[in-house]
Amino acid sequence: MVVKLFLIIKIKLCMIVHNNISIIFVVYKSGEILFKNLKNLINYEIIIIDNDKDSNIEKEILRINKSIKYFKMNENLGIARAVNFAFKKINNKFILYLSADTIITDDNISRLKNIFNKYKNIGMVAPMHQNANGDYLGNYFCHPINRIIKRTISQKKIYSSLSKIKPSGDFSVKCVWGAPILIKSSLINKIGFFDNNYFMYFEDTDLCDRVVTSGHEIIETSDSYCTHYKAISSSNSLRYAYRTMTAFKFSELYYFSKYERKYVLRIYLHLFDYLFRFVINIFLFNKKKVYTNLFRIIGILKFIFYPKKTKF
Repeated sequence: MVVKLFLIIKIKLCMIVHNNISIIFVVYKSGEILFKNLKNLINYEIIIIDNDKDSNIEKEILRINKSIKYFKMNENLGIARAVNFAFKKINNKFILYLSADTIITDDNISRLKNIFNKYKNIGMVAPMHQNANGDYLGNYFCHPINRIIKRTISQKKIYSSLSKIKPSGDFSVKCVWGAPILIKSSLINKIGFFDNNYFMYFEDTDLCDRVVTSGHEIIETSDSYCTHYKAISSSNSLRYAYRTMTAFKFSELYYFSKYERKYVLRIYLHLFDYLFRFVINIFLFNKKKVYTNLFRIIGILKFIFYPKKTKF
């Protein structure tokens, strides 16, 4: 009787905690990892944006949880536009953005939320990442603008070694991977969520920059963790390679054009290097490198000629 009463109280408390957290998933050709994650997430408002117009996962999603709000897009909006579409459907205090290849439990989400009560002026909170084997994956990373800093070989080795050490406690960082992140809706309303011009890549760094610029802290905590199954939500086709490589180069240029324009010239100069490598590898019959350099060239040309969208 006491155990039953305890379980009822615990469920009620979970409902209270979770009623002010909405979860956003953006998925593309996702499956088992997403389903497994959804089974763990109870009593949340969940919104799923499916960028695959040919997807057939809706039935399984609603079988797991009929209250999930599922939207299948007629085109692949990319991450930023899809997240912003979902955010317009939400009125909750907190937003937890998750990727389809990352699993996090109720307890770990609650620990993220506790950080907002623990410190003042918190803008965003992220957990530690581990792989499927439980090995630590660094989540905080060297800020892209720091690429401009020249390092010796020994300095690079030191940085590489330090990045593999699992930290402990709560620590302030400049940027984190895009998911999972827990952020207040009120802050998003002030600074915007992801910039619509990013299809994928750099949208998380851009958001982190705006969080910090607004005078808030980004906290990563070792008290909370998620399991990251890298590349589960992707395909390995040539079409996927084209999408990711062109998107990365476009996003890289767009990001630096916003925050560090002097670096843009260096990327433009890479265009001639990529063109040279493209031609050379045609004669060397290296198909993989031919496509790699071609897609990089297309990414740069897209940035030059692509009409920019409104940011949010």
